[in-house]
Amino acid sequence: MTINPRDYDLDELREMARKRSDDGGLGEEGEVPDPAELDVGLDEADGEGLAGNSFRSGLYRELLPFLGSDSEEKPYLEGLPETYAAEFVVFEWLEFLLMHSGYQGADEALAYYEDIDWITEAVRADLSEYLLGIDESATNDGNDLSVDDHLLSLVYVAKLSSMG
Repeated sequence: MTINPRDYDLDELREMARKRSDDGGLGEEGEVPDPAELDVGLDEADGEGLAGNSFRSGLYRELLPFLGSDSEEKPYLEGLPETYAAEFVVFEWLEFLLMHSGYQGADEALAYYEDIDWITEAVRADLSEYLLGIDESATNDGNDLSVDDHLLSLVYVAKLSSMG
């Protein structure tokens, strides 16, 4: 089953992050919640369930500082900040996309983020130009991005938005 990031709104992600921060990510009386309750989408038998929960919880924690920001309206990222730190974040994000899905997958992901109004057309064009300048030897063509990959992209969008 594939999870569509279009089903997730930033407000929903923020609410999930608030819930996790309020109870420390634990269930009632300090119990670790069942992965099925967390909508992780991983099979518990393969040993990745808890690792997936930890990774996703970390992403939610990274989104917490942006909860009170003015970026509640779409598009979340209207322009790339023109600082060295922002450029570093852009290259880190694009290298991540390349390593997980190759050039075509990274470009398709950027187009998708534009379609769902995470980024503007101008930002997509700028990111596509940056993409051309990254070494292609470390790409992983043909792989699809997971929901966690898209969630991490949202973290990058939020970081860049907060830098602007």
